[in-house]
Amino acid sequence: MNFGWKTRVGLVLSAVWLCLVFLGSDEYHRSGQVLGIGMLPLVLIWGGVWAVAGWRAQRPAKPQISEEVLAEVKRKRTSEIRTIFAVTLICTVGILAATWQLRASGSEADTPSISRWLGEWLIYGLVAYFIFRAIPRQSAGLAAILASLVIVGGVNYRAYASVAEQRQAIDSLAKATPLFNKIQAGNPVTEEEVRNAHIGLFEPLVLAQATFGREVLAITTTYEKTVAALQPELMLTPASLAAPGIRAQTRAKLVAWQAATTSYKSQMERAIARGRVAIQAAQIQMPAAVSDSPSRGFDESSAQLSSYLVSLVATERDASNAVAALLDLMDANPGGYIVDRGPLPNLLFREETVLAQYRDLMSTVLAASQRQEEGRAKLNEAQADRNQKLENLLRR
Repeated sequence: MNFGWKTRVGLVLSAVWLCLVFLGSDEYHRSGQVLGIGMLPLVLIWGGVWAVAGWRAQRPAKPQISEEVLAEVKRKRTSEIRTIFAVTLICTVGILAATWQLRASGSEADTPSISRWLGEWLIYGLVAYFIFRAIPRQSAGLAAILASLVIVGGVNYRAYASVAEQRQAIDSLAKATPLFNKIQAGNPVTEEEVRNAHIGLFEPLVLAQATFGREVLAITTTYEKTVAALQPELMLTPASLAAPGIRAQTRAKLVAWQAATTSYKSQMERAIARGRVAIQAAQIQMPAAVSDSPSRGFDESSAQLSSYLVSLVATERDASNAVAALLDLMDANPGGYIVDRGPLPNLLFREETVLAQYRDLMSTVLAASQRQEEGRAKLNEAQADRNQKLENLLRR
């Protein structure tokens, strides 16, 4: 009995499969596993092969084809195989080259970006294929190869442009860092100073940040001057607490202080909103490599600033309430204390209960002041590494 090579290979593979199933089956369920896992697939496969062979045997014989036609069919098939191989090779090498560009540059825009670019340039490749096919005497195989070159060329160009934009963004960030540090330190940066620095890609962002920084600085300076004019350091001195007239003035100053703090918070919130719009407008002028990093960095920084403002208002309210309670305590105990003029002025109370209340209220005021200082320090610490955060966002 003569078997074709396909039949012989199939028999050998079937025998190997049965051996593997027999060796891999466990001792207690070997017969069931050999029949179910080993024999059943082979029966289905060989049954299908037998059915197909029988169906093909029943078909009418094909008419005789001349050798010239067979040679032409073989030539076309060979050409198609070569074209498919060439297109596959070109696309594989092109995608690997684009991936290597991104990885060599340290960019994290890898598979998702290449997939997006490939999908975009597949459309251009189809258009190029039909254009090449419209050329007289142009074969379909050559047109497909040229179209595949267009696709991988476009993908690699996008990869190169992405890497170049990212490098320009990092270089521009390095030039902008001194100005960012100056803005972060609370010093004003003028538009002329920004333009003279020749920053490059980050110039729109730095201009927006500089404008926002000058506005924040002006609002903060006005608030600090208003608070300084109230002389808060004199509100809790023994002489101020002991004098009824000064206590009345202190109450008026507390109202003005709270109003100034509320106004400061609202002005800063409006400035943050204007700054966010300016940052988004500047981002539109920047390349795609920067993505949405500036807006995310500004949102993170402004969120920290907003949190500090909320804490500031709450802390000032607590301190103001504690000072008002101290004034009420002094008003409720006329003659119950004296001012010791010694080397360090101090209040001496005649009743221990009043002294205890005085100490508790002073502790509340000091604790509120300490929370305010800690909140300011925390804000400065959180925003100190802003440039590094921005650079990290550029690489995402």
